[in-house]
Amino acid sequence: MYMNNQDFSRTPARRGFVPLYHADTVNHCPACTRTHWHIGRSTAECAFCETAIPLAVSAQQPTKPLFWFRGSETLAAA
Repeated sequence: MYMNNQDFSRTPARRGFVPLYHADTVNHCPACTRTHWHIGRSTAECAFCETAIPLAVSAQQPTKPLFWFRGSETLAAA
């Protein structure tokens, strides 16, 4: 069955298994089943096989672009 990007993003049940790193439980790597992780800002990486999975906390938050305007010439001209 063919799905375009909009269908994929709107139907989480059709995505299948999506492993997430939960900070409050023991997490087994989906590739090697070990439990040692390097935790970053948005992903956790297995210390043995380097499989990366997203953090459950960051996966729950919608992504928003962040723009910083400091000393903009357009702002100074206004």
